[in-house]
Amino acid sequence: MAVTVEVRNDKGLVLSCAGVLTGKELIDVKRSLVTEQNKHLRYIITDLTHVHEFQIHTPAIREVVAENKRLAAIAEPGMLVAIAAPQELGYGLARMWEAYAHHETGWRTSVFHSRADAELWVQHNLK
Repeated sequence: MAVTVEVRNDKGLVLSCAGVLTGKELIDVKRSLVTEQNKHLRYIITDLTHVHEFQIHTPAIREVVAENKRLAAIAEPGMLVAIAAPQELGYGLARMWEAYAHHETGWRTSVFHSRADAELWVQHNLK
């Protein structure tokens, strides 16, 4: 998998994923976000549009949520997380993550079929 991280000036991040996405790679990326640089982070958009294969199982999703809890401790309360997942499997995995993460982190989350819809939701919900 290739993940590019775009740091935005408005305290937001965009994670763009491509290729094969494994649970380990996703956990490693989420772990790498827990840094002083991301203190007071306001939102994350994760774009799965260019992922052509998902190798992720439920235990990995739970580990991602554990890393998300660590990030939630330093990010803005109620941080926004939008996921763009046009493929059915990616959309389903993102919804599973959302069910766990919402309760564990207190983040406001939503899953979309397009990056444009994810961007629009974030812009409308930023305070």
